[in-house]
Amino acid sequence: MASTSISTAFVKQYGSTLDLLAQTMGGKFTGTCLEESIEGEEKYYDQLGSVFASEVTDRYADSPENDITHARRRVVATPYDVGLMLDKFDKVQMLVNPESEYVQQQVHALNRKKDIEFIKGALGDAQVGKSGGTPTSLPSTQIIAQGNTSLTIAKLSEARGLFGENGIDLDDPLNKAYIAVTPKVIQDMLGSNKTTSVDFNTIKALVKGEITSFYGFEFIISNLLPLTVSDVASLNWSSTDSPTVAAGATADDTGAGRACIAYVKSGIRQVTNPSIMTEISKRDDKRFNYYAYSCMRTGAVRMEEKKVIQINCQEGVALS
Repeated sequence: MASTSISTAFVKQYGSTLDLLAQTMGGKFTGTCLEESIEGEEKYYDQLGSVFASEVTDRYADSPENDITHARRRVVATPYDVGLMLDKFDKVQMLVNPESEYVQQQVHALNRKKDIEFIKGALGDAQVGKSGGTPTSLPSTQIIAQGNTSLTIAKLSEARGLFGENGIDLDDPLNKAYIAVTPKVIQDMLGSNKTTSVDFNTIKALVKGEITSFYGFEFIISNLLPLTVSDVASLNWSSTDSPTVAAGATADDTGAGRACIAYVKSGIRQVTNPSIMTEISKRDDKRFNYYAYSCMRTGAVRMEEKKVIQINCQEGVALS
């Protein structure tokens, strides 16, 4: 049915445009991972492990027969859509044509879902095996504990060190390092008295949006990052796309725990098809009123555990 609150934009009001209210913006992770199209409901990716050479000690020994690991991962695309009805009589009485704003809001809604699917793929179970039916979780070695602190220089250093220990070549463009944080986490970093003046100025520039990189990571800011329960990411979101915890669980420190994500570009793959598409048409079954419709189908999978790190942070903590 048509919106019952649309009368607030009638001619008798003072405004002459439709202002979009504050909301969490999506599409933050676009371009930061491997991106492909998908045709069916699911898609499989075959992977090849490393092989190691041995020293030749006998000129006439048998030819070597080394083992090499074959692996497979599955990604499933989830469909989403959203539609809004606009009564033609309401439209006549309005000072502006709202159709573009309606579509814009729908695109924002789908971009948030795209980001949520990315986060689920990064931190959730990856489906591996011949048929993609074996869940593989992010190991504890790839999780940095909350420890009653927000994002510290020490945690950033530990994450970067983990990538190095895992043999990730950060000089490779496919292994460009990113870190997803909340706005509050960056503000918390400004409160650290362990940062040098140079660090402080860099973090201040991050807050202002003047730069996007610090400590070898490109920062991505999102309010969609999940809450944590005992250092475990709770991959649950409300109908309004707010991070929540599962029924019966309690968020760490009254909801202050957040799972930030450090990853390299080749560590996560997101598939989309169709990309966000929109249509506006008259519905003859609804008295020829205008109807705006948008849809999308997307999913993501973690390609390698060593390339993703969950950094648990307690928001709003005065750093020491």
